Formats: sequence, C-alpha cells, structure tokens
Amino acid sequence: MTFNELTEEQKLELKQNFLTKDHDVSYGELADADELVSDEELEAEYGHVEFSNDDFCCTAGR
Repeated sequence: MTFNELTEEQKLELKQNFLTKDHDVSYGELADADELVSDEELEAEYGHVEFSNDDFCCTAGR
C-alpha cells in the first residue's frame, strides 16, 4: 500500500517511529506524536515506501 492508503492509526505509528529515529523521546512526546509531526513531514520521509500491514504493530497479521 502507498503512503496515501495508510490509516490514521498506521500514520500515527509512523509518526512515533519518526520521532524516535534520532533521539530518545518521552512517553508524552509519543502520545503527542500526531501534533509534533505533520503529515507533510511524514510524507516527505516515507512517501516513496511501499507498505504492508505487517509493517505496523497496529495491523500486523491482518
């Protein structure tokens, strides 16, 4: 699936991953990931990736 086909839950998981790639983050930052990382930033980072449900904890095995 493409970036545009991801669910909001999958995008949130990506945003949390995006926050943790360069440094340690707090639980509060993970909880606020949707406000801290824009959809535009996320698409710039992952827009070229072809995903599957198994790439995400929230949809693995579906």
